[in-house]
Amino acid sequence: MVDRKWLILSSVSLGTFMATLDGSIVNISLPKIQEALSVGISTVEWVAVAYLLVLGSLLLPFGRLGELVTFRRVYLAGFVLFTVASVLCGLSPSAPFLIGCRVLQGVGAAMLQAMGPAIVARTFGPGERGRALGLNAISVSIGLSLGPVLGGLLTEFGTWRAIFFVNLPVGVLAVAWAARVLPPETRAERVAFDLAGAALSSLGLLGLLLALSQGQAWGWTSPIILALLLGSAALAVAFVAVELRTPDPLLDLRLFRIRVFSAGNASVVVAFVGLFTATFLLPFFLESGADFSPLEAGLLLTPVPITQAIVAPFSGALSDRIGTRLPATIGIAVLTVGLVSLTQLSISFAVGDLLWRLVLIGLGMGLFMSPNSSAVLGSVPWQRIGTASGTLAQMRIDGQALGIALSAAVVAARLPIHLAHLEPVVGPTTAGAEALMLAAHDAFLLAAIICSTGIAASLLAGAVTPRRADSPAEAGG
Repeated sequence: MVDRKWLILSSVSLGTFMATLDGSIVNISLPKIQEALSVGISTVEWVAVAYLLVLGSLLLPFGRLGELVTFRRVYLAGFVLFTVASVLCGLSPSAPFLIGCRVLQGVGAAMLQAMGPAIVARTFGPGERGRALGLNAISVSIGLSLGPVLGGLLTEFGTWRAIFFVNLPVGVLAVAWAARVLPPETRAERVAFDLAGAALSSLGLLGLLLALSQGQAWGWTSPIILALLLGSAALAVAFVAVELRTPDPLLDLRLFRIRVFSAGNASVVVAFVGLFTATFLLPFFLESGADFSPLEAGLLLTPVPITQAIVAPFSGALSDRIGTRLPATIGIAVLTVGLVSLTQLSISFAVGDLLWRLVLIGLGMGLFMSPNSSAVLGSVPWQRIGTASGTLAQMRIDGQALGIALSAAVVAARLPIHLAHLEPVVGPTTAGAEALMLAAHDAFLLAAIICSTGIAASLLAGAVTPRRADSPAEAGG
């Protein structure tokens, strides 16, 4: 008979897969959605942006809510909401309705992603946690790699609505499976939910993520972007002040006194800055600079998630045996080397020249993520695993948004400079592609520099050596 904890992991992995898949499957279908609903690109982009903004702004509140009303209830509610919202997205008669339903989907996805690592950390003791998180990472990699391909196939041979309807049968089965395998839990003692902290954190993160995602389009010095950045900073200050005075805060700021917790979360931010600089810019480089089709470009990028999926379980299992610091530090160092290697990619590259560089990036992320997540989740008291899980998920989203914003800003600033130097030498036709390549190189180099700080942060976290839990509570269960 299969141990119940592996059945629980299968449910968490399914939820992680669905939430990740839905974040990657939509982008490839946006042109068809734009055409079908007769809207401009500035409207249809919100189909993707709204989902990410809501997801990124609600992870902390749902992490804390799970600690109060049980992980099981929040997780099941998130699955149901995500599935229902998917059907509503597929039935959408207009762009505003679709965007509204994507907001609901984002709420459901936030509940799933905030609870997933917490359930794993509670279910598996320190001697198995890294392995379990590594296996769960496979679902993330599959979702990221399968999304663009599946979205392209469903849109090309069916309709854009199919990318949402496909969630219905999977979602129904997943909810039934989760309800069956997730164990019953006891609610925490009567503790008030920190509504003020939740409102301040959600609004502050929403403003920050909106500014980062739209800064290039609206202008970094535009009044609305400056207002969003200043407003999010003010809300952050207010959030800290409220949390320090609240008896039961949304985010216990004392957790950041734990070196492993603070350094591990910092490492996640810079690692995802590096990863998303690469994955955001390479499609432009491949399609606009090297004349690959969107499908070809999508397939060329699959070595990153595939390599990560292969490596992550082994890295997690290794960290259970030898501790988390060495594999996590080596991982972020390899990721940094991979980003530096991209700066040497020429405009006339052979496919093999690109593939080994992407394998290097996937190898780095696969080595880093499972041990680092295990260290962060294992560093906090078991009563705060929900908060730690939500914080870890939040750092990933922040790193993604920051990576995209920084890379877009660097390319926008450096592209005209490279064009001015190249046009007199090679002519305007060739200069455009080469200038884009050189501007991307500048962004990759900056990302590598930022990512390299994660090496120091990972070393600073100290050695987290696995040990067997002495009690169910210590194991997180």
